[in-house]
Amino acid sequence: MNTKHIFVSALDISEQLPFAVKEGKNIQETMKQQDLAKKELLKFISLLEKNFKEEISYLGVDVIGEKAYERFMFKGSGFFEVMVEAPVAMMAHFPEKKRAEKFCEAMKKSLDKVLPKGPSKEMFLDSIEVKDEDDESLTVDDWHKIKNIRV
Repeated sequence: MNTKHIFVSALDISEQLPFAVKEGKNIQETMKQQDLAKKELLKFISLLEKNFKEEISYLGVDVIGEKAYERFMFKGSGFFEVMVEAPVAMMAHFPEKKRAEKFCEAMKKSLDKVLPKGPSKEMFLDSIEVKDEDDESLTVDDWHKIKNIRV
């Protein structure tokens, strides 16, 4: 069996998303930032669930190195992961293009509601598209390079 990997990815380079985890001055402030970011992420997931018209279940968080991945599973096929440290990276994975296209539209519609108005918003929304395994995806190395540039 040869299943094609279809994905939808988004990278918040301009750091507009309200659920980006920002480092605080101390551990307590950082933990407070993490809690606020988690609440905002869950609000976004609820909106995404409504627009996708499908139940999305929270699987938990995985911390690998310095990156935390919030992971979600769709009632149908596929899953969604969000790397919550700024810059936020989101990636949804599907075995069928039609589901990925439906999700892509739902994600854009949801992000349109949470992002501040302006040209950065439009550029971010325009950058989100359905890709397959033949296209380049965001790698952890790419994310590290972007993160290091912003520091």
